[in-house]
Amino acid sequence: MEERKTKVLNMLSKLQDDTPRQPNGNKGHSNFEEFDFLAKYCIFSQEKLAEYKRAFEAEDGDGDGYISCLQVLLALKNIIPPELLSDEEEIYVYRILEMVDFRVTDGLVDLRLFAVIASLAQKIATMDEFMRSQITDMDFRSLEVRLFKVKQLFLFLLEEQHGDAGAQQGFISAEHLLLELKAGGIHLEQEAAIRLELQHIPPLDLLDFLAYLPLFMLIHKSVIANPLDDSSNL
Repeated sequence: MEERKTKVLNMLSKLQDDTPRQPNGNKGHSNFEEFDFLAKYCIFSQEKLAEYKRAFEAEDGDGDGYISCLQVLLALKNIIPPELLSDEEEIYVYRILEMVDFRVTDGLVDLRLFAVIASLAQKIATMDEFMRSQITDMDFRSLEVRLFKVKQLFLFLLEEQHGDAGAQQGFISAEHLLLELKAGGIHLEQEAAIRLELQHIPPLDLLDFLAYLPLFMLIHKSVIANPLDDSSNL
């Protein structure tokens, strides 16, 4: 128990050190509905929500429906043991959510925002070695990552498959992702691993998309570097 608290306090320290402070400095209550993009595209099963609710309520001592950043970190450890999610991968969860305007360090969060964190962390914990290595290698201080328009790209990919009778609303199909991969001209040494990864995943919702963001970064970088290159064959 003490070891778990020590790990959580270390993680909290890292997040507070690396997260820019908000101008007003106020700590408020963050509600899921306030984050339009997350609220519109995050999809949870009732079974998963029940699991997240149990972990959330175990930390919500006063029963007001909100928990602090420290309590979020503690609750997450109850869902995903430390040996299944490295510190780098957990930090990735929080940094990626900052790219869609949600900062866990800004104040108290409600159940559904905690569910966003827990769901994203669980998706990452079950990824294969190739994708997890991409996460570990991401540098969130780089200009490239900070300028990467996550929301715009997700909406663009949804729009690209608009009109496809077989497409699920709010989801991006693996087939469509393979087309984007071809357009990106990924390096040959990466292509086989990425193709194998995409062929075994169902259509992606927003949280899947965020979990696989390093893959889209690879595609994005390849397109920028070789905009006219169509040499890759799937």
